[in-house]
Formats: sequence, C-alpha cells, structure tokens
Amino acid sequence: KRKIFSSIEDELLLKYDYSVRKLTKSQGRILIRLIDRETGSTSYDIIKDFRNIFSASFWQLTAKVFGHDLRAVYGQNKREDTFIEYIVKKIESERLSN
Repeated sequence: KRKIFSSIEDELLLKYDYSVRKLTKSQGRILIRLIDRETGSTSYDIIKDFRNIFSASFWQLTAKVFGHDLRAVYGQNKREDTFIEYIVKKIESERLSN
C-alpha cells in the first residue's frame, strides 16, 4: 500500500508540482474548494487518510497562515461556492459544445 501511494505521489509531483507551487492565494483557495467538490472529502481528510494526522495538522496550520482552511466543506460558503459552481458549469457546457 505504501509503495503504491508513494508511486502515485511521485507521479503527481512530477506532473503538477511546479503549477501548484505557483498558484496565487485565490487560486489555492479555489483548488481546495474544487478538491472537496470532486471528491466529497476535505483536503484535510485526504491528507490525513494518505499520510497521517500530524501531516494533516501541519498543512492545516500552513493553510491557515495563508488564510485558507483545509477542513472547509464545499457548499458551506454559499457565495464563493455558487460562483465556483457557475464557472465549472460554464466550462463544462463549453466543452460539450465543442
């Protein structure tokens, strides 16, 4: 199990590491919201499940320093999530029409 997760993590880091590190604060916040939207789990829970509670707590503290919350649930912030949902639906409809 550990080898499989390490392999997946290495692939993800190779593919997305640079892009994720260059996100603005707003883009990072949206990414956190989209992860919860797509998976049904908060970013905190995902980190806790794949790593451990100490890693999840460390990243939660780091996120808090930058004004984010890894425990935020999609749909909790109606204004922000409604706007994100509108954009996602618009992108999906454009993809279908092309």
